[in-house]
Amino acid sequence: MNKIEKTAIIKFYAVSPVHAGSGASLAAVDLPIQRERHTNWPHIQASAVKGAMRSHFRRFNDSDEGTDRGARFITNIIFGSDDQDGWDSKADGETLPGAISVSDAKLLAFPVRSNMAPFVWVTSPAVLKRLKTDLEIAGIKNEFQVPAVENEKAVPLFANAPKSIILEDAVVACGEKIELKGLDKFMPGIDRLLVVSDMMYDYCVSSCTEVQVQIKIDEKTGTAQDGALRYQELLPSDSVMYSIVCFGMQNFKNEFQAEMIEGYVKKVFNDDGFIQLGGDVTLGRGVCRINWVEGVK
Repeated sequence: MNKIEKTAIIKFYAVSPVHAGSGASLAAVDLPIQRERHTNWPHIQASAVKGAMRSHFRRFNDSDEGTDRGARFITNIIFGSDDQDGWDSKADGETLPGAISVSDAKLLAFPVRSNMAPFVWVTSPAVLKRLKTDLEIAGIKNEFQVPAVENEKAVPLFANAPKSIILEDAVVACGEKIELKGLDKFMPGIDRLLVVSDMMYDYCVSSCTEVQVQIKIDEKTGTAQDGALRYQELLPSDSVMYSIVCFGMQNFKNEFQAEMIEGYVKKVFNDDGFIQLGGDVTLGRGVCRINWVEGVK
């Protein structure tokens, strides 16, 4: 990693269901969500995350009212050249690559219906191992040890867990509570987190997502229009995701400039603020609370 780069992790807590679509499908679900190729676990591609951040920055940056050329230039400095911002890179003879890089938004905790509460969050050893690697990339210290979990069993991270818990139509046997030191940086307010086996986690994120029916009403008949019925998959609200954000890149010559960009971005994307990810913004979908993870001690 270049020494002048500053790296942090931004966390997304879904307040409403999120639809980051992968296009049409011939399967039962017409409009599926984006998934990793090798695991089939839900994620949001980096291009969609960065595009949402750019849109949010353009709308809520106090100095960017959409008309000032200097303000548009700041947006392009941070996110890269885009003629939609009114910045003609060809006319100025320079194309800007952008001062930040953003990773895919990876799923960390997934909400599942349960008998012990309206729902519980589940994660898995493979997800936690991936998180440890990403923390190392971001230069964030971590000390938690990833537990081993057998199939049809679970390890609770909360007290007074019952001996068995129903997850949708599956049952897992709970062991003794453990503590993963530092994980609370990612999980404030998440008081019902289970570490399940990788196989059970795969079942939950593959079979327990939200599916909604969309129809279009024929104005003349007042009934559903022929051919307008489709099924849309959604990542449910209360899902927890995160992305690595790197400030600096090749645009800057010293550490001060990277720190300045980092502070400017974090001012716009303030802690406990909100951002919209994915599509269907007019339906209120994709609203996420954002938090920056500075360190795990």
